[in-house]
Amino acid sequence: MLPLLLAAALSGPLDYRPQPFSAQARQSASSPGRRLYEINFPSPLKSRFAANNTVWLHLSLPEGDGPFPCVLVLPVMAAPNLWIETRFIRRFEKNGFAVAWLEMPYQFHRRPDPLVPSGQVFLSRTAKGLAFNFRQSALDSRRALHWLSGHPRIDRGRIGLFGISLGALVGSAVYSVDPIPSYGVFLLGGAGFHELIFESAMTGPFVRSLGIGAEELRLAWQGLDPLDYQASNKAKPALLINTIWDRVIPASNARRLKEAFPAARQIWLPLGHYSALLHLIWIPRYVSRDLSRHLGHELR
Repeated sequence: MLPLLLAAALSGPLDYRPQPFSAQARQSASSPGRRLYEINFPSPLKSRFAANNTVWLHLSLPEGDGPFPCVLVLPVMAAPNLWIETRFIRRFEKNGFAVAWLEMPYQFHRRPDPLVPSGQVFLSRTAKGLAFNFRQSALDSRRALHWLSGHPRIDRGRIGLFGISLGALVGSAVYSVDPIPSYGVFLLGGAGFHELIFESAMTGPFVRSLGIGAEELRLAWQGLDPLDYQASNKAKPALLINTIWDRVIPASNARRLKEAFPAARQIWLPLGHYSALLHLIWIPRYVSRDLSRHLGHELR
């Protein structure tokens, strides 16, 4: 399978050829049994906003030499904070994982202006611009995986991906082409991106108001969709979690993500994209147990 993965990784818009880059790491905080670090490195893909071209990676490491299994968390797009992701991060930490989360393009520190809401600029006004922002997210994630895999206290063979909403879309694309992660959990994700963008209750009205058509989206997004890598994804294990009444990620697109990962397990929960918050009372524990099982990690 590895030759297929490498072949996919070395062609197309998600191509990332590892090369030396400068990364600055500093300890930002500590808590009982944990050390927290901020890592900055240049984005592999440059936008027109300087602030957006520095990637921020946040890493939580358990005390000890390791190496520890690691989960890279990719967040939702436009939330003003990490309230949702923190529920999962805390559970992963409690269960003994090294945990990293990535600021996606135009989020938090990467906003072009402090007055601009986090993530808002991601929704570009052109099909090509939106595809560029997604591609930058994926390549930033690949560089983060590259950095994490070289850390002496992280077990390179036990790195997983966890993404929510936009993070699930980006994560599933990255998982399609990158040989580093050995497992992925994608919450509220989908595939068939050009159709999803056009039909989603979040993005559909926006792109239609700009006169962007479905065919224009299809051409701009070629090579970015997990469905484009279905053959090499055939045996990859993953957990896909979707909700029945989701209007942001339509059920048809959620099912297409299962088509992109034939070996994945997909579960369907009641409620919709936003009301799925009610599942936070139990689902972080469920996801952490699933990651532990597939990454060969004994729960604490």
